[in-house]
Amino acid sequence: MSIKVVVSSVWSGLLGLVCGIACLPEAAAAQDRPVTINDLVQPPIVKAVSLAPDGRHVAYLERTNEFHALARALDSVHREDADNLHHHLRLVDLASPDDAEPVRLDLGSDIPMGIDWVGPNRIVVRAIAVSEDNGHLPPERRTREPYYRFYWRLLAVDIRTGQRQVLFGDDEAWDMRDADNFASVIHPLPDRPDEVLVAAHRRSNFDLWRLNLATGEEDRVEQARSNTVDWAANEDGRAYFRLDVDVNDDEVRIYRRGSDDSRWSRDERLTLNEFVDYIEEAERSIWVANTESEAEVLVSVRPAEADRRGVYRYDLDTGEIGDLVWEHPQYDLHSVLRDGFSDQMVAVTYFDDRRRAHFFDRRLNAHFQALTAYFEEDAVVLPVDANDQAFLLYVTGPQEPGSYYAYSIDETRVRPLMPVNPALLGTRLSPVSAERMETRDGLEIDVFVTHPAGYPRQSRRPTVVMPHGGPEARDSFGFDFVAQYFASEGWRVIQPNFRGSGGYGSTFAELAHGEWSRTVQDDITDTLAWSVGQGLVDPGRVCIAGFSYGGYAALAGAFVTPESYRCVVSVAGLSDPAAYIEWSRENRPDSVEYWTRQIGDPEADPDGVRAMSPIHQINRMRAPILLLHGDTDSIVPVEQSDSMANALEAAGYDYRSRTIKGAGHDFDAPISLARTLALMEAFMGEYLDVEQPADRQSWQELTEVTRFTVPGLGGGESGDDLGDSGLDLTDLRAEISTAAQSSDPEEEAAQ
Repeated sequence: MSIKVVVSSVWSGLLGLVCGIACLPEAAAAQDRPVTINDLVQPPIVKAVSLAPDGRHVAYLERTNEFHALARALDSVHREDADNLHHHLRLVDLASPDDAEPVRLDLGSDIPMGIDWVGPNRIVVRAIAVSEDNGHLPPERRTREPYYRFYWRLLAVDIRTGQRQVLFGDDEAWDMRDADNFASVIHPLPDRPDEVLVAAHRRSNFDLWRLNLATGEEDRVEQARSNTVDWAANEDGRAYFRLDVDVNDDEVRIYRRGSDDSRWSRDERLTLNEFVDYIEEAERSIWVANTESEAEVLVSVRPAEADRRGVYRYDLDTGEIGDLVWEHPQYDLHSVLRDGFSDQMVAVTYFDDRRRAHFFDRRLNAHFQALTAYFEEDAVVLPVDANDQAFLLYVTGPQEPGSYYAYSIDETRVRPLMPVNPALLGTRLSPVSAERMETRDGLEIDVFVTHPAGYPRQSRRPTVVMPHGGPEARDSFGFDFVAQYFASEGWRVIQPNFRGSGGYGSTFAELAHGEWSRTVQDDITDTLAWSVGQGLVDPGRVCIAGFSYGGYAALAGAFVTPESYRCVVSVAGLSDPAAYIEWSRENRPDSVEYWTRQIGDPEADPDGVRAMSPIHQINRMRAPILLLHGDTDSIVPVEQSDSMANALEAAGYDYRSRTIKGAGHDFDAPISLARTLALMEAFMGEYLDVEQPADRQSWQELTEVTRFTVPGLGGGESGDDLGDSGLDLTDLRAEISTAAQSSDPEEEAAQ
């Protein structure tokens, strides 16, 4: 069948559909309710959404508004984020009617954290178990051995019957409770539907086990060393990769073996610091997929002679990069979608003005491109998972905050599943346009303009210029909750992808090196001038605001073009680049070379670095400044804002400064984000609005009260003065081993 015929058949099916975006609950209602901070900072209603390997079912974890037992035990109930709220395991049969209620699979009191499909009818749930609920009671007498109130375990759930089975048995899971690395699914073994490959501390080491999900029988297939922490295996269950970490010797060893070799050979030997660098880079740019050969994998790299990141072959035996597999002619590769069983590459994604996807199978690509056209023009359609039977899609956009859909390939049928944030359904969201403009030196850059809903596009509005972070990040066409919130105040939001932004190739990125307050800032200034020339901006009512590098760019705007801005907001921004590089030498030494390349060398060129440092250019600034920073920021230390505040104070400058307690660099806790947005709005509103809206909290109100409550997140009152007791759920072992244990039964009972 030719590609044209395939596309034609897809279109005929899609055009006959009556169900699209409007089928989601309330989505058809007019978007007439003003969006609020509370709407925007709601934790996602779902997570871990995944498609069964036969395309028949979708499983996901659905958030409740109840704090789970571990959050209560660790006194984390003031942080209404998804990690602290209990979730239910839900299942959608894609063959059922669209309005059928998703099935809830009973997990008892277990706290689900993640799920893995290990066959068309079975799911393995990574869960935290409550000890007392499973018969593991506190000791009756005082003992030196710690008592664990919570422990990890893996549950195999049969979706046909709802029956669940603890892998290795609950007693074994309890016995493994103090292991640094409990257990993880290594491979679902598709050719053995009743079996799964799991690495676990079944005895003393992180051995590799084949488990029968129906009978519970187990068989150790690979014996680990005492310091083994990870494995990889093929579809036959044969291990070909092993990772050992020796903390005492500060060494990491990577072992591989070929398909015809039973012996392991050491492929690489790294120090722990080198390994951290290796892993951080691997997340972006090394291994992305397997091939049919165990001697070769696919990697995402930008070779020295190439301008853009692409997919290349990599020979494991020689360590050499081979032929190019895929590269976009203009943009960097963003990510690779892999088959869940074979780990082979299915699709790639990249950004032009928005995120796009390309499938390598012509049939799948035809269906996906037709789906992209089927959804509204302003939608961004992203593949979450795909196989020969179905797609799992995530659809978002400026006025679509994010929803999941399933698509049946044989039936060419789109089925709505669930929105990520139902609170935003029916709210008045603002449209966004993607523009291109030319800077003063002839460089073309992308600009994204959020037009406040309810106002003519061709009208001069008070405006927030909002440079992105990074600097090698980027903005794109889609849903930006910060821009949406500011637009809800009637302000236009301008977001330029200035030189140095990511995704446009290395040449474009390198244009920013050493140019932070020079040509990079010129791009931002030129974007504002272009916006004024387009009749979009009231030039007398403009503020500049940004997070991280965007915070630096806001401060740079204050001294590079002081006449352009009525006010300036820096959130977690750099103010003293030289001091930041010095801090990095002690705290993040692996990043020093990067920042020196980006900023300049304070030792070799102290005057040049000083000239681009806001803390040393206060005498050139005019506009009032707001500094906001989280006190747990580990990326840009809070001292960057504190030092700037001290310098502004010494200069008698008009500024305000607040530390957001419990906030990290990303302000990911809802209460921290809500507080930050409210403070930014109150400050900028004084300079952008002629009259203050009646429902706006003033700066005085926000800073004099000791508690800041956002209703509706998870029940109870919230306060940013309580600090951050939340969990990093990427590794719960430390918390389960310390904060959630007690060796005194009487103390346990009292708690």
